[in-house]
Amino acid sequence: MSSTEQKHYLDKELDPCLHFDTYIGADKTISKKELLEEPQRFLYKLFSSGSVKGETLIIISISSNMSENFVAADFFKNIILLESSDSSIKAIESWIRNEPGAVEQSHAAEFACSLKGQSTGHKKQEEKVRKAIKQVVKWDITKENPLGAVVLPQADCIVIVYHLEAICKDNDMYINLLKKLLSHLKIGGHLVMIAGINMSYYMVGQYKFGALAHNEEFMQKAVTEAGCTVVSTETHRSKFKSPLIDYESIAYFVCRKDRVV
Repeated sequence: MSSTEQKHYLDKELDPCLHFDTYIGADKTISKKELLEEPQRFLYKLFSSGSVKGETLIIISISSNMSENFVAADFFKNIILLESSDSSIKAIESWIRNEPGAVEQSHAAEFACSLKGQSTGHKKQEEKVRKAIKQVVKWDITKENPLGAVVLPQADCIVIVYHLEAICKDNDMYINLLKKLLSHLKIGGHLVMIAGINMSYYMVGQYKFGALAHNEEFMQKAVTEAGCTVVSTETHRSKFKSPLIDYESIAYFVCRKDRVV
């Protein structure tokens, strides 16, 4: 592969900690607000409304990002993390073990605390997340059965944050993987998707990574084919303009699983 050819999320060149720092690190402004804080705000509003609830939550995000967990741990007793990249799994497990050199995410924990009116307590929130995470499991998209021999409990809710557009190479792969993910969701349970719309690439360091450009219409088609009914959607146009990444907006989908497909 030439140095100018686009990389894939599973390639060894993906540095999950650099990816986190580039877009949602503590020193970022617009990108952090758009890619980290607004999704946290959305999830807090959704979960605190009581319309999406339960005990077991599956989250599949990207790189070493734990921000959704800082909100979710207040509403779900058991959190299971799925991840496709070995390097990202290593970074996540390093953070869970609170190892020296793990990616610094206290600003994400602080913002989650602020959503419930707390100006302090982010360290306790981080520990709460560490205790709530029961499993970190590889979601191996190179295999027909991405979980291998691992058997997961049926979840009350699945949250997917930017993951499918980062790993999928075409629309069929997207729908196929979504169906497989939703096989782990209870009938009547909820799927929450936060996605970058019409994103074709993102930079991590010197490397350009390809992404699957898609829109809200395709997302609606995909979740319907995967057995869900769309409950609500909203889209926010991007204010973060950068040569590092080219998404146009962020879409938020809340769906209910009605049938097995």
